[in-house]
Amino acid sequence: MKIAVCTKVNHIEIQEQTLPEIDCHQVLLKVSICGICGSDLAAWQGSEHKKYPYTPGHEFCGTIEKVGKDVVGFHIGQRVVIDPNLGCGECRFCRMGKPNICDFLKTRPVKSNGGFAEYVALDYRMVYHLPDKIEDDLAPFIEPLSCALYAARSAKVKSREKVVIFGGGLMGMLTGVALKSSKAGIILVEPAKNRRESAGRLLNIKAFSLSEIKESNLVGKIDVAIEYSGSAHALSQAIRILRKAGRIVLAGLIMDPKAADISLIDVTTRELEIRGVWLNPNTFEEAIRLTIEYKNILQQLKTEVFRLDNIVAALERALQQDVNKVFVKP
Repeated sequence: MKIAVCTKVNHIEIQEQTLPEIDCHQVLLKVSICGICGSDLAAWQGSEHKKYPYTPGHEFCGTIEKVGKDVVGFHIGQRVVIDPNLGCGECRFCRMGKPNICDFLKTRPVKSNGGFAEYVALDYRMVYHLPDKIEDDLAPFIEPLSCALYAARSAKVKSREKVVIFGGGLMGMLTGVALKSSKAGIILVEPAKNRRESAGRLLNIKAFSLSEIKESNLVGKIDVAIEYSGSAHALSQAIRILRKAGRIVLAGLIMDPKAADISLIDVTTRELEIRGVWLNPNTFEEAIRLTIEYKNILQQLKTEVFRLDNIVAALERALQQDVNKVFVKP
């Protein structure tokens, strides 16, 4: 099979390898399409710690080619989509219902390689049936949508509350989709004009720049802020616009927290609630349902498709902000 392999920082190449063998709990999946995530770019560029050689790709779907003898509920020829996050089921956090912070999350779900390949072998517990109503080119949205759904659930948004999403990239937009049925007032903040206008149009919500939200009459009246931009400055603004007893969910990775201008006394005296979220525990099946319900929105997102042989061009294109998602097809 063909497989894309990161052999060192900023270097990825197409190799020929033998098909992976499966054990009794695994399925062999023929990959149909795989989305490029920001973490894939980080692994390629070396900004996320990975042991090379490494094959990225976790937003993918495909068709089952082989099944292990102990696999339950799946058969050869079935279309499936992958939830790449599987806890051990035994540690303290898994028992708490938080497999996303499982002590063994990175090592327990044995899989041969990532989705930038023609075939993948993986634990059948990572596999979900892909309904016929979801075409292959929509399936890679399910995993990031499940993460956005977890952020939205963690915010505990109530009807008629005012919610501001900071960041108009894919995850910010998918969080807007996840909140569609909440009957809350959704506002998006994004500095890039093209992203701001696109998100506002697709989600049918108000969209502001940072300066516009700072100068608006909404300061001190926002119930919930969901931070996806990864900007310390945006975090500072998010805290400032919250009302007393407001809630903020940190879903993006702020790499320079020292740049945030935050008064912890203000957090205390206004009783603000701040919580982080990570990955997608217990949201994947709901994300599949939402993909069907809001496929008209997802189909309007700007996407581009590259062949696996053109993986370098695909990764370089995914770095650009004028496209919502880049796909790789083996």
